[in-house]
Amino acid sequence: MAVRSRALMPCAVVLASLVVAGCSVAEGSGLPPTAQPTPTIVASPTQASLKPATDCARSTVSLTTASETDGVQLTLSTDPSGTSLLVKNTGSLSVVVIPDANFSSHLVAAPYANPQDQASRAALIAVNNSGAKLPGIPKYVPLTQVINVPPQWSVCALTDDVKHTATVRYLQDKPSSAEYFVTKALADQLIVRSGSSSEETRPALIRCAKTTLAVLKKFPKLSDIQVYVEILSRSTCRAGYKALVGDTRATEQLEAAVIGRLGGAPRLLANSQLFTLTARP
Repeated sequence: MAVRSRALMPCAVVLASLVVAGCSVAEGSGLPPTAQPTPTIVASPTQASLKPATDCARSTVSLTTASETDGVQLTLSTDPSGTSLLVKNTGSLSVVVIPDANFSSHLVAAPYANPQDQASRAALIAVNNSGAKLPGIPKYVPLTQVINVPPQWSVCALTDDVKHTATVRYLQDKPSSAEYFVTKALADQLIVRSGSSSEETRPALIRCAKTTLAVLKKFPKLSDIQVYVEILSRSTCRAGYKALVGDTRATEQLEAAVIGRLGGAPRLLANSQLFTLTARP
């Protein structure tokens, strides 16, 4: 009997402490049976438990980079619900982004993912106010949902229902790229080097953005650098920045600096077709 009592001792200690549930009570021991403890199960979040994103600030889930055409590289990220899609242009050319064909997604600004310097912001404002026509964009898309995204800029796409995955379409647009290169190079000289404010430079930059469109349309076969020289020499553009810098010598120095900058700009390419991007992994 003594031997049997020693054999039961480990299990009795376990039952008393309720630490280990794997022991069984020996028949005839006189000890009551105890229930196995129920393991705690932590449920993983499901699509039903998630809420639609209200912006792309938490879009930290990386997706495959999009690069369907030369000069374009778009870094994509989403949130766990898939209802947001942050599109950041990490390529060398501008793209134009619009919602998906069903308009299940809508586009909003992503200021937390965009350049903050005055020159970049002034250049994009000029492009957006140039009145450019985009032949590759369907006419039924509202202008408020046609977003220019130059290099290093971003846009956010959102859906209002977790059943819908955030989706957009984009194309590489040659005039938009040329406009941004010209206005950014000018803004760097006028704002960064000359000390003009973004408000002061705005009319001049818009005039040069419009001139860019006119030159591209009139001289479609010119090389890139010839296009830039033609833009800067035209009175519609030149008068604007000359009024800011003053005398002829300062104007010529500015022009030389801008041309030098544009000489190293990425090569302009013809417009691409529309491509689709989605927040699906």
